[in-house]
Amino acid sequence: MRRRPVAVAVLVAALSAPVAHAGAEDLPPLPRLPQSRMLIQHGPPVRPAPLFRSGFVAKADGFDIGVSTYGDAVYFEVWRKSRGRRIATAYLARGVARPERLQATFGNFGKVSMRFRESRGRPRSICRFGQVLVKRRGVFVGNLRFRGEGGYVSVRLHRAKGGIVTPGGRCRYRPRRGVLRELIELFFLPKAAVLALSRDGVDFTALLALEGRRSSAFLAMHEESRGKLAIIRLAEARKPRRHIRVSEALTSASLTPPSPFHGTGRYRAAPDGTTTWFGDLSVHFPGAPRFPLTGPGFEPFLEAPF
Repeated sequence: MRRRPVAVAVLVAALSAPVAHAGAEDLPPLPRLPQSRMLIQHGPPVRPAPLFRSGFVAKADGFDIGVSTYGDAVYFEVWRKSRGRRIATAYLARGVARPERLQATFGNFGKVSMRFRESRGRPRSICRFGQVLVKRRGVFVGNLRFRGEGGYVSVRLHRAKGGIVTPGGRCRYRPRRGVLRELIELFFLPKAAVLALSRDGVDFTALLALEGRRSSAFLAMHEESRGKLAIIRLAEARKPRRHIRVSEALTSASLTPPSPFHGTGRYRAAPDGTTTWFGDLSVHFPGAPRFPLTGPGFEPFLEAPF
């Protein structure tokens, strides 16, 4: 028998969705599902599945940076990844999100105004996750100026290779069996799971730790609103043989995730049913280092076999 809070399933669905590169290495990854929710307060809902994606990728200060459309919004994303881990911060704003034009202001961080010039040659078609994607290659020209919190990243450019991707029908997709089996065991049949949630107005923080047979996954996310700008921060880490320690009575648990996390988070359940989530656990988000993931504002949940 298991205790499975509804919030666990919701967060797993939001954070475990595959990151689609739109079939192009020079377009940034698609935002995760929670990012579209943050823009509702600033106008009509953003379309989660646009009929096109347009954008480009570059490098700056040791990060990959990308500007792209996401429905009716434009987002600027900064990310870094290595084997088993990824950190990212995305800044989303409404603006002009058309195939041949990207224009938006990201508050005090900067702005973008660039137009697409298509290169000669036929569009390229590829298959990604059962969907045929047709890409037109070219360059974006104009002006991009951006400086992140504390100057962790600074970008100024006037030209970047990019593309416009549109759907072109269905194609045959065969996921690798080993990867699919590991994902099912980790996200739907975990040996143990810890979820901690905190909400302050429209700002939201979540931590999810899952222990599977082969590896453990640690996911952290923070969403905040600064006027008309939405900021979404994400950190992921996966590590073999990194366990969540749970007491036999299910009254306490602790976890110490690998980098980009730091410290230890501790769960405790009192006889009266109240729970606490404490410790020195933090995470390194781009633009928000040592972001705290414990404290009295968090509501924790623990799931483990009886």
